[in-house]
Amino acid sequence: MQVLEKLSLELLQDNDEKFITVKVRAISSRKIPRFYGVLYIPPEELQKSYKTLIGKPVLKDHNPSVDNVIGKVVDAEFNDNAIYATIEIFKNDPIAEKIKNGLVNSVSVGFSRTLEWSDEEQCYVAKNIQFEELSFVVYPADPSATVLSADKDEEEFLSGDISWVKDEEKRKKAPRDYFLDPDSRKYPYKTWDGKISCELLRRAMSLASLHGHKQIYDRAKTLYERHCKEKQCKGCEKFSKEVSSMSENVEKLQEELSELKKKLELLQKENEELKIYAEAGKAYIETLKSETKKYVKLVHGDNSPLLDMVDTLSDVKQLKAIHDEYEKLAKEKLKPSAKESLPVENEELTPEKLQKMSYEELLKLKEKFAKEVM
Repeated sequence: MQVLEKLSLELLQDNDEKFITVKVRAISSRKIPRFYGVLYIPPEELQKSYKTLIGKPVLKDHNPSVDNVIGKVVDAEFNDNAIYATIEIFKNDPIAEKIKNGLVNSVSVGFSRTLEWSDEEQCYVAKNIQFEELSFVVYPADPSATVLSADKDEEEFLSGDISWVKDEEKRKKAPRDYFLDPDSRKYPYKTWDGKISCELLRRAMSLASLHGHKQIYDRAKTLYERHCKEKQCKGCEKFSKEVSSMSENVEKLQEELSELKKKLELLQKENEELKIYAEAGKAYIETLKSETKKYVKLVHGDNSPLLDMVDTLSDVKQLKAIHDEYEKLAKEKLKPSAKESLPVENEELTPEKLQKMSYEELLKLKEKFAKEVM
């Protein structure tokens, strides 16, 4: 694949013993007429590939012979939707003087690429560009007036069951209905077996659009949409299955998400309940500390160092053990002596017993009850 450019020559250096250095515009983004239709070279593809031009040979007329190697590309840059190359040319080659004198004023790059048809642009789009060489040529730079070398592209495109279109004898023998323009036998669109070719229909649409042949373009487009859109959807069934599988996975994930949300709500509810229990536990500990300190005071008095320890305790079991122990000690301390007529703690008081008590006994009973409720 070659694309021509008008030589924008900038002589950068002419003081080396062997080379002169020049800068050229190697290729720019544009639409180019090809035998198979219109080729569009997008700027983004040039930007991705411009470095592959560095180090490639500079030739004469795309002729890859040893004698035609006149230099190499030493640098390349992408700017203003074009690739600019800095090249070194052997000073003693006759073309060096021709460049200086303006006798050679065009360059062309050779590159490989893949083609993708664009329904929107109605042309072929160059993708995955890899540069192979840069050549000095004598063709005019105007792409609309340039006949480009197409041998390599022709071999690639017109292969298999549509290769007959490059055979002049077969083109003469082919039935009239093999052509969208049967009178001039132009715009072939069928294989040699008479089947509609999507490649040839795309070629016809692109070329008819380029040359302004509206009727040819409309007919080619109608046939393309009727026959080729369906072919393009042969893989739709597989794609549909993949989409269906993805949808099922999404539904499963949504169900799992719903279950996780329910579990989260349950955990939040449990957390709220635990907060209530935590508050109740806190109140219980405070009450337990208060009662324990009361019993410690009854046993050891208000200055007992145990009171400070009780305040700092957080172990409920230890606190409860101290509480129970001092509760028992306090009750022992408050228990009346055997000589007193005051009934024991567990002795049941009846109205009859109270009537029989003396005044002193009733005062002692009063003092006992007062101490127990402190």
